[in-house]
Amino acid sequence: MSEGATPWLRYLEALRPHLVGRDHRGKRGSLRWLEALVAERGGRAGTVRNILYKDLGSPEEKERLYRILADLYQEAGLKPPPPPAELFLESARKTLGRDKRRIFRAFLKDLEAGKNPQVVVVGGAATGKGVLLSALGQALAAFPEREPFTLNLGGELAQALVPLAEALGVAEEVRGLLAQLSPTQPFILQGALQGEILGLLAKALNQRGRPLLLRAEPEGTLEGLPLRGPDGGKRRLAAWLEPFLKGLTIPYLAALSEPPPTLPYQPLSPPSREEARRFVRERLPHLPPERLEALVNQAGRNFGELSRLVLLEAAKHDPKTPLQDDPALKPILQALAAFSPEADPAFPLELLEKALGRPLEKLSQAERALLEWVGEGLVRPSLRALLPSEAPKSLHRLALAYFPKENLFRRLYHARKAGEREELLRLLQEDPTRLALLPGLWEEARSWPREDREVLASVVVRYRAVLGQYAHPEAEEALKVLAQAQNPSLRTWSRIKGAEAKVDAGHYREAETLLPPKEDLLHLEETARAEGLLVMAAVERWKGDYERAARLVEEAEALPVAPLLRDRVQLWRGLVAKDLGRYEEALAALAQVGHDPLLLGRARYQMGDLLMRLGRLEAEPRMREGLKALEEGGAPRDEIARVRARYATLLRRLGRYEEAEEAIQRALAEAEDPFTRARVESEAGILEAARGRPLEALAFLERAEAYFRTTGERPKEARYRHLRTLFRLGAAYLLLEAGQPYRPPFLGGLFSPEARRLLEGLLRDIPAEATDRYTALRLDAAGLLALLLPPEEALALLKPLLNPENPYLRAQARLGYAEALARRESFGEALAQIVALPPLEDPGLLAQARAVEVLALWGLGEEEAAWQKLREVRQGALPPAFRFQLGRALGRLCPGLGKRLPPSPLALPEALGFFLANPD
Repeated sequence: MSEGATPWLRYLEALRPHLVGRDHRGKRGSLRWLEALVAERGGRAGTVRNILYKDLGSPEEKERLYRILADLYQEAGLKPPPPPAELFLESARKTLGRDKRRIFRAFLKDLEAGKNPQVVVVGGAATGKGVLLSALGQALAAFPEREPFTLNLGGELAQALVPLAEALGVAEEVRGLLAQLSPTQPFILQGALQGEILGLLAKALNQRGRPLLLRAEPEGTLEGLPLRGPDGGKRRLAAWLEPFLKGLTIPYLAALSEPPPTLPYQPLSPPSREEARRFVRERLPHLPPERLEALVNQAGRNFGELSRLVLLEAAKHDPKTPLQDDPALKPILQALAAFSPEADPAFPLELLEKALGRPLEKLSQAERALLEWVGEGLVRPSLRALLPSEAPKSLHRLALAYFPKENLFRRLYHARKAGEREELLRLLQEDPTRLALLPGLWEEARSWPREDREVLASVVVRYRAVLGQYAHPEAEEALKVLAQAQNPSLRTWSRIKGAEAKVDAGHYREAETLLPPKEDLLHLEETARAEGLLVMAAVERWKGDYERAARLVEEAEALPVAPLLRDRVQLWRGLVAKDLGRYEEALAALAQVGHDPLLLGRARYQMGDLLMRLGRLEAEPRMREGLKALEEGGAPRDEIARVRARYATLLRRLGRYEEAEEAIQRALAEAEDPFTRARVESEAGILEAARGRPLEALAFLERAEAYFRTTGERPKEARYRHLRTLFRLGAAYLLLEAGQPYRPPFLGGLFSPEARRLLEGLLRDIPAEATDRYTALRLDAAGLLALLLPPEEALALLKPLLNPENPYLRAQARLGYAEALARRESFGEALAQIVALPPLEDPGLLAQARAVEVLALWGLGEEEAAWQKLREVRQGALPPAFRFQLGRALGRLCPGLGKRLPPSPLALPEALGFFLANPD
């Protein structure tokens, strides 16, 4: 073979002896056979001859032919040859200037010929050293035996030398030498140690045999000390590296910022404008011409700046672009990653300047391109997806020192990232709800020391307790940690929180067994002691000892506790006062709850619930306010579902059925826990009974009744809910069999055997508890059953129930009693009961009062007065549904009213109902 043969032909000739036989393409190894193979791989057969004999062809066709030859070598069990230098020169020609192309080509040609090129080039910051090294790196990295080591030196050199030592397997020796360096040593000893480090690295590189690509800035330090030669004198980086380069026996290309003292070198010239355009065009082929010119103008003739701007431009389209590989961009990228969390991305420019040690005016164009201004001295990253996932802890410590204590999120965030656990735990103990700002912290804390993890466990338990999430996996695991704590106070407190969880689930008996003796609370700090007293109060409340529950809450109230717990104390004070019938005290306590949105929402809801039980119209805005606070505070979906269902009940009692229906449907969608869903379905059933839809009501109530009857969850609460649902089933049958919707007014003389069966059984089963809700349930059941009984039996049933402490229930009982008196034709006594009532706000009670009043006046012969009352009702503020029901009820019992209505084909009850519901 002639000396002028192309490398392509040499590769093929070396391969032909291993290609024997024939296949469908012809004789293996022949020219026609190779052309057919190229065509099968998507190439042009006609290019094969030109490449083999003349080295002429597009880079794409050469690349394809090389890959085919490399595959054939491997099939033959041979090591593929390196790609010809010309293959890489084609692409390098587009990005490298003339002088750099010459160096690139010569280096690869020498390697290909088996020589050992050692080249030093020198150029300033704008001459394209990095571009040349990058092109060579890409050409060499394609082949394992030629994959180069890279070394980028500038600033603190240990940051680059130690990773190289690790790759070479001499990290331990290099670290040992670095550790010996000290500013108190004689300069000549410092120089000797530094020289020993370089010699160790040179020896390791020579043993590996792979090329080295080195880039060096003008100056550097090693472990913070100046660079020194063997004589102890200070050295610039190029002079310091010269002995190292002379000791290398491997191929290398060293791109230095300054000439070495004695080594020969080749100077690099700054890029021309056309060279800069080619550089951008090669890397960003789809960039619009105007954007290309803008980048070239922005960088000037500085190749380093241009390469970084191109890198940023590429990163906008490909987040995987390795921005951090550029040492000039790495510091600002790390600072942005540290100072710009996604939850609060803007931060003061002053902090960035502190981290970089340079003012804004000294930042490069590429660095400025990474910043986006948001006004008032604040910046944020312009390309968030390109930031590293983590930043050095030192940057977070800098931010922690910078941000004031008022900026809680920042102090929490940076304390966590900096590993400053003492500060982090202090902030969390001040207010456990701050954990919401630190998702994943509990999982992260698995590696913490035991003492710190126990402190965090107490914070986690308090936080989940506020949310009512006692069954949350984090809360359960944290309680286990506390139960095994070395501190006995923490173990006692874990029992309190475990009991608190049982109370929240309605398992009071289990809670009582978990509670420590009361005297053990004396060893706890005030907040934990108050929490224990509140749980004990809940247990006593369950046992029916409301006085003792109130005393325990009073003890908790007397302790100096954090505002969050003080709100809980006031919440419980309101609850026990409500139990004891001290309604104004309950409302006053609940009104004092503030701070935390969840506790505020719960307090406002309880206020609304109590005001509803008292028949006061203020209930609606309070309950609406509570629901909104719970939604905004991120309360659990089931809690929101329960409150929304109760709000729907309030809307039903106000006669706002469409709004109640909307609320119930939302509550059904929100309810996730089966207990909560059954509770909402029970509320939905009585709403359907109020709207006059008996079968829909029965469908909801049948499911709810079955659940509450069979569930083992929260037995005491389930018992009450089951009895309340049985009452509602009675109301649904009253509608189905007697046509009486569950809406006021309620007038007797009705017949419904199924309702009567259910209500009589219910009255036998209701426990003899004096609690407000069982008193209300007993009165509801007796009042509904009284409508199905003769007047005398109804009066006997209702008379023992006439004087409950709750003023709303008292008015309800007296109105039911007055209705039975009117049916007995004791009209004067019935009117006396109405006159004796206090002023009423509740529209349901008002509708009942008007019905009994008209019925009594009509019975006394005061027909004009009765009619005048109806005209007042027609023009009044009662809900239309209640006015319609009033007309139907009176039309059934007062047939003489028909003569006062316009002619109508409707029966009197419906005609009078529409007359009252639709005023002029």
